Amino acid sequence: MRGHREGSTVPEQDRGRIDHRGSRAALVGVVVAVALLAVHMFFTAVVNVPSDRVKYEVLPGALADRYAQPYLVQDYKIFAPDPADADHQLWVRAWIEDENGEREPSEWVNTTHVELSSLSQKVLRKQLSVTGAERLMAAYQRLSAPQQAAAQRNYLEGDALFGLDEALRTADDSRPVAVSAFIRADNYATSYATQVAHALWGDDGSVVGVQVRAVYDPVIRWNDRHDPDAQRPAASYTDLGWVPPMEWEGQDPEAFARTFTNWAERAEVLP
Repeated sequence: MRGHREGSTVPEQDRGRIDHRGSRAALVGVVVAVALLAVHMFFTAVVNVPSDRVKYEVLPGALADRYAQPYLVQDYKIFAPDPADADHQLWVRAWIEDENGEREPSEWVNTTHVELSSLSQKVLRKQLSVTGAERLMAAYQRLSAPQQAAAQRNYLEGDALFGLDEALRTADDSRPVAVSAFIRADNYATSYATQVAHALWGDDGSVVGVQVRAVYDPVIRWNDRHDPDAQRPAASYTDLGWVPPMEWEGQDPEAFARTFTNWAERAEVLP
């Protein structure tokens, strides 16, 4: 027995057990890695499906968007010959009711400017406000003229965006996919705006409504960058009414407020 303990030889039956356990662990690791890769490739493919109808009605487009945004999406517009030609901003204001029952709207706040006051937010793209603005503007532009007119009205009565959703479908029932995409985008922007409202104006009273605006602010085109007479094109924006505040389970308003007010102090935009 002493000679066996001092040597490096493993009994034949034990060597077989070790090899078997090692092979099983390696197999499980390979299966897990392949499964994760398959899920990633599937969601990446869904995100890039060009048809909204196929993406959101046939495939799990909404789930794929949540998986990919904001860190797994590449923006081809950062590359020539057609680099990004506009700044996307999300503006927010709130409807506040004080202790006397008086209601008053706040000033507009450019939340993208606030976010970009943090160096980490400049580096770690995409910012929540930029993502919200891009989604909202793209979805708004897909609405028909009657639907855009309906979106301009206020929907403070009721819960969430049900009133807005019904009004859009009533205004034009030929674009159900466009309405669904817009409600998803507005849901995102409104939820973010609600957290901003509580952070900036929560001490002034109750937040009874929020209003968001995606601003598309073009810059001078790349081909005209050396032209001293080149004019920056006029900005465009979504024209949306007031909607009820929206909060979701799992959100942490206190943590959000601490971070956002810190950024707002740096940006010098505190109300």
